[in-house]
Amino acid sequence: MLPIASVVVLSIISPFVRGQLPCDSACRNLSEILPGSVFFGQTAKSNLWSNFQAESVPQCRVEPQDAFVVSKILTVAKAYQCHFAVLAGGTSPFRYASNAEGGITIDMQLMKSVQLIDNDLLHVKVGAGAIWADVYRELDPRNMSATGTRNSLTGVTGSILGGGISFFSQRFGWSCDTAVAFEAVLANGTLVNVTHDSYPDLFFALRGGGNNFAIVTSVVIEAFRDPPTWYTFQLWDIGTLGVIFQRLQDYTAHMPSEVWQLATTFGWHVPTQQFVISERIVGSGHPKLSSSLHYPAGELSSKQSNVRETYIYQRSTLQMSQKMDIMNAPGFYNYFGSVTVKNHATVHLALAGAFCEEVFSIQKAAGLQIYIVYNPLTVETLRKMQTRGGNALGIDPKDGPLTIVNINLHWNSESDIGLMTNFMRRLTTRFRQRAEELGMLHPYLFQNHAYEEQDVFSGYGNESLRRLRRIRKEVDPEGVFQKLQPGFFKLGEQRVV
Repeated sequence: MLPIASVVVLSIISPFVRGQLPCDSACRNLSEILPGSVFFGQTAKSNLWSNFQAESVPQCRVEPQDAFVVSKILTVAKAYQCHFAVLAGGTSPFRYASNAEGGITIDMQLMKSVQLIDNDLLHVKVGAGAIWADVYRELDPRNMSATGTRNSLTGVTGSILGGGISFFSQRFGWSCDTAVAFEAVLANGTLVNVTHDSYPDLFFALRGGGNNFAIVTSVVIEAFRDPPTWYTFQLWDIGTLGVIFQRLQDYTAHMPSEVWQLATTFGWHVPTQQFVISERIVGSGHPKLSSSLHYPAGELSSKQSNVRETYIYQRSTLQMSQKMDIMNAPGFYNYFGSVTVKNHATVHLALAGAFCEEVFSIQKAAGLQIYIVYNPLTVETLRKMQTRGGNALGIDPKDGPLTIVNINLHWNSESDIGLMTNFMRRLTTRFRQRAEELGMLHPYLFQNHAYEEQDVFSGYGNESLRRLRRIRKEVDPEGVFQKLQPGFFKLGEQRVV
């Protein structure tokens, strides 16, 4: 059990005013004890990445300066039973994930410092309001980097709580695997410093267990020197699909030493009304890229396809991540989805086939962008996930290599939400069914990119799920983060068999 050393702030609670809603009373109380830090009405709104979150208006938005103020806010929210959300990066499309409609949004933007605190161990302390661009901006001039996400605008703590796929996962695991310490506020207001040695259970849970245990106010991560600087992009015709997927299978099984990251993207290209496939590689040396591919055209012949586009850049980590931001422009309605499969070209092709069949149902939607990304999960990466007692994701290295297939969808009009919801339900179901029919489905679901109706934690495996639920009951026996912080994926209390 964690020690009960709560910051006592109950004396700040004002009496409940009859006729006021709980969140109205909570926000009025907060404005009294935190003058200048609480915002109402239009000033409470946040210009967030996805319309689903940007359109939500909290009763109030509060900007804490440190962890002690976060503890005060949480104490008030509990006293009035007002729901809340924690806003760091805010790039989840999940409604209410980081913006509490009618509740309290705890906006961490004043807590975004990034500091190299140990030049020998290369430990970097990152505030909860920082995005990965802040980290890369600090480390790039030092010829250093960190195992952050591939988009610069993603929040650091949120990606670590969910896992975090990186440019550098082949060498260092996922973002959560490089976390060495957390500063966090528990449900009872206690401020704790969590490491593998001090609180091994909570440390385990915070590395992939989501927002079910505490409010993280800062995290210490491991950096590394001499990051790769070569970034390549190639675009191919759909006829090369089989060859590209075979190469993905081969690379995932035996990643070349100079390759740090490979991602294969298959999508519907709206301007040309065609399906296209592309490859992105991050490497430590000048890449050797093919200008054409041979693929079977019939039983006795083969066909050659020339590459449609090739780009080779030498860029910093920040610049590479900003390139990826272009694929994920703000100001749209968005859905994510995910499935995990065995590393095999057959299942990769099967998912691409299901994708093609389903896309035609939405292709006329205004502002449409739809694509899927095949992300290698190599045995080397899975082994890195076992460091410091292992993360919470529940994936055994013996299961590898695997492929994480992520769905990215955005569109313009609110009137198309129903259409897109049905599309996502069909597509995620078909992906799982096709992979299961081939005997190549893995239960894990990538939390950072899962569709909001997917059952993420059932894919963590019984052992990890039992442990997470036990830890949750120990650190949050009243279920504060289950009940008052409803956004994102919750552990729930379903029976584990």
